[in-house]
Amino acid sequence: MSVSSSQLANEFEEIKSRFSASPYIRITATAGNPPESYEITYRVKGISQVAGGQAVMVDKHRVSIVLPFGYPHFPPNCKPLTPIFHPDFDPDAVCIGDFWNSSHSLAELIVHIGRLISYQTYGREDVFNREALEWTLAHGELLPLDRADFSLQTPEPQQSVAAAADQAASSPDLTTPAAAGQPPPASAPAAGRRQKPGRAAAAGKMPAGLNRKLLLTIVCGVVLLAAAAGALLVLDLRHYQGAVQKWAGVAALVKEGNYPEAEAQVKAVQVLLDKLRFLKKGEKQALLQEVGKLTDSREFKEGLQGRILVKGRYISVGQLQEINAVNGLLARARELADAGKWQESDQTYARAAEKTAALGELAPLPLDQLEALSAKSRLQGRLEAARQFRSRHQWEQAQGNLQEAMAVLAGLPQDEQQEAAGNEIRTMMTEVAFAAAVARGDQLFADRQWSQAADSYESALQQTQGQGGELAPQAAKIAGQRDVARFNFFYEEGLQDFSQGRWDAASANLQKSEALLAAARAAGGARDISQEMIRRKSVTATVKAREGAVTAYVAEENYSRAVKELEAMINAIDRGQLGADREFAAARQSAAESIGRYRFLDDIQQKIAFLLSRYEAIFKDFFPSAARSKLSDPRISFVRQEGRLLIFRMQCLEESRRQKFTLEMHYQYDTGAKQWSPRPVAEAPAAAGK
Repeated sequence: MSVSSSQLANEFEEIKSRFSASPYIRITATAGNPPESYEITYRVKGISQVAGGQAVMVDKHRVSIVLPFGYPHFPPNCKPLTPIFHPDFDPDAVCIGDFWNSSHSLAELIVHIGRLISYQTYGREDVFNREALEWTLAHGELLPLDRADFSLQTPEPQQSVAAAADQAASSPDLTTPAAAGQPPPASAPAAGRRQKPGRAAAAGKMPAGLNRKLLLTIVCGVVLLAAAAGALLVLDLRHYQGAVQKWAGVAALVKEGNYPEAEAQVKAVQVLLDKLRFLKKGEKQALLQEVGKLTDSREFKEGLQGRILVKGRYISVGQLQEINAVNGLLARARELADAGKWQESDQTYARAAEKTAALGELAPLPLDQLEALSAKSRLQGRLEAARQFRSRHQWEQAQGNLQEAMAVLAGLPQDEQQEAAGNEIRTMMTEVAFAAAVARGDQLFADRQWSQAADSYESALQQTQGQGGELAPQAAKIAGQRDVARFNFFYEEGLQDFSQGRWDAASANLQKSEALLAAARAAGGARDISQEMIRRKSVTATVKAREGAVTAYVAEENYSRAVKELEAMINAIDRGQLGADREFAAARQSAAESIGRYRFLDDIQQKIAFLLSRYEAIFKDFFPSAARSKLSDPRISFVRQEGRLLIFRMQCLEESRRQKFTLEMHYQYDTGAKQWSPRPVAEAPAAAGK
């Protein structure tokens, strides 16, 4: 991250200082030290969603803010954690680009998001939620939803007490003489100062004028005392009357459920009664007892906690509102269901379920029952949509709705109604799957995609197995279309393979097309194609394929496989009844001649292999002197055929006493007697070196 840790720490301190006492914004979670991500809770009016044209108002929202690498040059990643319906919000982001370009303050960004939520501001171009912008422009008279002043700070209790203490310290003490309007006490003579003798003597006498002044002062004092006493009595009477009036208002506030205001009134009554000094002492005690009964009652205490008595149970006002909201949603959902508006009914039940989950035992209907009602509406909605799509031949959409309906049905308890719905769904799924497969097959058939068309028709036919009704009569027609598609596929593939010299593939595909020709003609296809033409091309491909294989096997001296290929060629010509054809007759004769030749060569190979496997015994039997020698490197070749005799030359190396010699002899096979024997000694060459 580009920004330093100290700067992040400073921003965090600024955020705490600014929002710690805010009534609208709370920092509910952070990650990192200093934080690199925040979770903010806003307590302002906003919209969570708009359903059926009605905005759902909520007063609590959560947003996460994550500082990316490159911050602050790159703006924070902001994401709503609760649903927020606003032009600048989508489920994964908040649009802050323009704001961040003009301000890189994280604290101001937090305030900006709060102003967005409460619709104090919103974008009009390049918005994230076009639907929300349209709603905003259509309901401008309702905006802003909340005029919250995000600069407002709620003073902490300690601050209030400290402020009161400061005010008391700065006020004059009304118990001091100066505060009561009395003159300040005379100051004592200064220390060390002498009094003049004349003044000391005068202090013991009272002049006549002074007597009159003293009398006037006493009279005035008595009058003032009487006036003060009267004023105190009048003030007591006013305090009592005020307490009685406020007490009368408390009952009305309690009845209205306005307990915070009632508590304030009660405290005011107590303050006024505490000021009584002389009058109404009995009435004061009686009224204080009534006040005590009220404040000690459970109803009043619960009311102060925001709870009221409903059906023998104390619940919060918010819970009561939620209960009433759930009842309203249930009634609305039933109305929508009765009107056949299943999707809206399902959505309304779902909203009621969300509130019910939060209410728990206080909910008017158990959550499982509510979810079942919602599922039933959803089931009927999917069925109705499937019927409509089926009537418009929109098969894929119909299938999708039926699959959703079946999934919903699986989660519902089974009863007669659900069993009937299940039977209807299965019947419709079969019909729709059949129709969809046929429609898909017809389109593929028209596009000459024969293999895919045949597969689609086959899929449609599988839907008819075990089904009666409307599907059975269509099965024969669809089977015919499938056979035509299959014939066309194999025939065209065979011709293409033939033209490109892929003889094995051409032969196989043409043979399959020949097998399907009769069925294709019965269904109205393959009118211009004769069986003889297919057969000639098929046999030709087989002949060429076998000829190529024979050439390869002969090159490998694998004569037995070459013979099998030639036999397959002859069988293909014979099966195709083309032996009388000049071209195929010549090919057949050539193959037959080659079979004799390659069989002879294969027989020679087998006999050479036999001699190789027994060469040591043969040489040691023919050359007794080599009985204890080591023999190796055998070489055997066919020399010639004399009548029934096949003559072979045999050679090997003999190693004896560190010397090597070449042994050579002739061996023959009598094809009549089927026996091996050495050639006569006169014709057999002697061993070299011996």
